[in-house]
Amino acid sequence: MVWPEKKGNIMSDKKQYLIGYSRGAVMPKGLELLVDSLEAGSSEIVTIRKLASGQRVVSMDAETAVNLASKHPDLAIEEDRELQLFSSMPGLPPLVPTGKPVVVSFAVNDAQSGEPIPEATVFCVSGQFTYKGGTNRQGLAKVTIPELLPIRVIISPRDTHWSRILDEMPAKAGLKIQTSLQPIPLKGKYSWGHAAMGLPRIGDLFSGAGIKIAVIDSGIARHEDLKTVGGHNTLDGRFGSAWDKDEAGHGTHSGGIIAAASQRLGVRGVAPGAEIHSLKVCPDGRFSNLLEAINWCIDNYIDVIQMGLGSQYPSEQIDLALAEAAAHGITCVAAVGNDSGAVAYPASNPNVIAVSAIGRIGTFPDQSAHSLRITGRIGRDGKSFFAGFSNFGPEVTVCAPGVAIPATVPTGYAAWDGTSTAAAFVAGLAALILDAFPEIRTGDYKQPQYVLEIIKSSATDLGLPGELQGAGLINAERALGAALARRRQEIDFQSAGRKQLESLLDQARKCREEIKSAIAGLETF
Repeated sequence: MVWPEKKGNIMSDKKQYLIGYSRGAVMPKGLELLVDSLEAGSSEIVTIRKLASGQRVVSMDAETAVNLASKHPDLAIEEDRELQLFSSMPGLPPLVPTGKPVVVSFAVNDAQSGEPIPEATVFCVSGQFTYKGGTNRQGLAKVTIPELLPIRVIISPRDTHWSRILDEMPAKAGLKIQTSLQPIPLKGKYSWGHAAMGLPRIGDLFSGAGIKIAVIDSGIARHEDLKTVGGHNTLDGRFGSAWDKDEAGHGTHSGGIIAAASQRLGVRGVAPGAEIHSLKVCPDGRFSNLLEAINWCIDNYIDVIQMGLGSQYPSEQIDLALAEAAAHGITCVAAVGNDSGAVAYPASNPNVIAVSAIGRIGTFPDQSAHSLRITGRIGRDGKSFFAGFSNFGPEVTVCAPGVAIPATVPTGYAAWDGTSTAAAFVAGLAALILDAFPEIRTGDYKQPQYVLEIIKSSATDLGLPGELQGAGLINAERALGAALARRRQEIDFQSAGRKQLESLLDQARKCREEIKSAIAGLETF
């Protein structure tokens, strides 16, 4: 069903729509021809592009869309809505232009060396508004703000340093603020997130070798700690075939959490042996881009999909594609969103593992922006807290580390927050489970069911409400223990089955010999 969105009394504003098949993820050829004929017979329908699976992205007004849907029930017609890439600096109010301006100057340097820090973002937050600037090569930035407006300053570095928050102050003409940032100590293989899920106790026993993971995101940049096998760019050639270009850094960070090999500074991924595939759908991606990416994953035999993006609206056609992905053995994992609201889509889809974010007190500097994520919703261990930005609801499957997580970005390493970060940990764990229990790689609906059951049943209850933590915090040690136990049961069952089959074959051979003897006796008689 398509409902027109009225703008006054005018319903003729054209929008981008997605036309597909109401009963399947692939458009039948007959319906493709039908849409061709409808377009040829109407100046109101203009094709923007065709997807490989047959769906069509078109431009038309809402009234035309409603009429098409009512006349052709086999067609699924929905607005091709924009996707939101879940921010690594969640919880900030929107950016706005300023009035009656004054200029506030900032100088940002390294706390140890004193060297200037370029390309740091300076956020000046006041009430419902945010004002933003960036440092140049000399570590200097200027932000234009309404005079006397009380502001809280957040310095967010591009990489290698902790962020920092400054005490609230009024904006004044000529105000100059000098601040320093502490380097992130990148030591050893594991971050606090790895430790929280019990990964150090697993060591290198399993690496996700041979498991194919697709990161549907902003692309994954080339990085010495990341070996991206390949990918696909859905963005209409606007970035060429550049699935390995990541303007936001978002996909590269998720990819590093999943599979970084820790070649240089020791930031290891959960499943460093897995094959990573980059599916670029952002910036400015829409439902049609996500649909194209999911169908690409089906066609290319992906085992696990990780999504750090979403929408407040559901999609009928993406629902069909996710069901098709599950039927082909793909475990889908998605972030629940970063705006402290209801679980976003596609995390809210029943074929998706929906992941919320937790943090841990003591794992970041008190003056860093990560401290803004601390809430009063503390786990029974007294340290784990539900991240203030994380969405929540009955759809949450599990929670995972999502505050102050260091991982790869295009220019090095950075510690970011977000439910995308948490979802990346879960995607990596899914790969380890498939590595430990290869017999469940059946390539059908049973495969994601097995993975989901193991992840949920092995999670650690933090004592938080279910709508916040789901089944609890993911636990790699228990999950892989459960996977190995089930594998032994499967092998024992198969062994017992083989023994039973051999016994039946022996009985059949004896019967055959007895029959032969009986026939020989009759012939002699």
